[in-house]
Amino acid sequence: MSLGVAEAAGAPGGDVERHEVVVVGAGIAGLTAALYLARQGVDVLVVSRDLGGQLLQASVIENYPGIEAIKGTDLAMRVEKQAKTFGAKTRYGEQIVRIDRLEDGSFELESSRGRRYRAEAVILAFGKTPKRMNVPGEDEYDGRGVSYCTICDGPLFRGKKTVVVGVGDQGLEAVALLAGLCPKVYYVTPTRLFGDPDLVARVRAAPNVEILENHEPVRVLGDGRRVTGLVVRDKNTGEERTLEVEGVFVELGYEAKTGFVKHLVDLNENGEIIVDKMGRTRTPGLFAAGDVTDIPFKQAVISAGEAAKAALAAFNYLQKRKGRNVEIRGDWKKTGKVKPKVSMRLSLKKRKG
Repeated sequence: MSLGVAEAAGAPGGDVERHEVVVVGAGIAGLTAALYLARQGVDVLVVSRDLGGQLLQASVIENYPGIEAIKGTDLAMRVEKQAKTFGAKTRYGEQIVRIDRLEDGSFELESSRGRRYRAEAVILAFGKTPKRMNVPGEDEYDGRGVSYCTICDGPLFRGKKTVVVGVGDQGLEAVALLAGLCPKVYYVTPTRLFGDPDLVARVRAAPNVEILENHEPVRVLGDGRRVTGLVVRDKNTGEERTLEVEGVFVELGYEAKTGFVKHLVDLNENGEIIVDKMGRTRTPGLFAAGDVTDIPFKQAVISAGEAAKAALAAFNYLQKRKGRNVEIRGDWKKTGKVKPKVSMRLSLKKRKG
């Protein structure tokens, strides 16, 4: 699902497009980083497949400070609008597939659409990627009946037969949502049914849901334009069966697809990018924030906070490349018995000599 349109100049196969900072990813981390950088007057571009990232999976967020309850998509659009107010640029519908650090310390990035970007600093905030089925037909019908976001695309399949290929609570939630929209929902899961007891009971009780435990997908079928079915296999007997459906929803969890930057960063055993307390990686000028990093507790508010730190550190880095000393310090004023109001101020001092 892609929200919004490309707004930065440049065309596939054209000249290199230059910005001070390129942010990879438009989830809460990427958008927060763009907001903080744009507010400092930095020329920042956000490149992402979609607007919202994993926020698109959240039907409601109730623990984001200052907001009682909000849809994930609405939160993403709020922060995007705020970032654009200060001049941030966005480009959706493409992914960064290559990043190299050049001899002068800048970075060159290439997207899935063949665009090339040059930046003084880069912030990696692309979160985690939905796991794929890795079967024939999946890539061909991605976006044409194959979906990785049930909460985003489920309503588009109202009144149609669908199948969920999933595990755990994520798969069960998708089935429960579709059961209220579709006349028939198949649930294909590679293991025995497990998850939240209430969810399991709800799915088992749904009259229009057929559960296929210990089954795996074999291939996606289509007519060249849209999905027409999914072939599945019983893992115990090897017997194959064709499910005639128009929508295939993949809810198998997420993984950190960081292979394209492994030459620039250190990764932990989960493939997450290792960062220090300022969001810095082992490569100067390359920062990371959000769920793609090794910071524990994958929460929207934590991703936003880590992204704000990474953005300030990136701004600091940019100023030093311009020959300026940067001092980040707390600035407060106390009057009478009023408690000090703390804020962050970036003070620039030209380097002597």
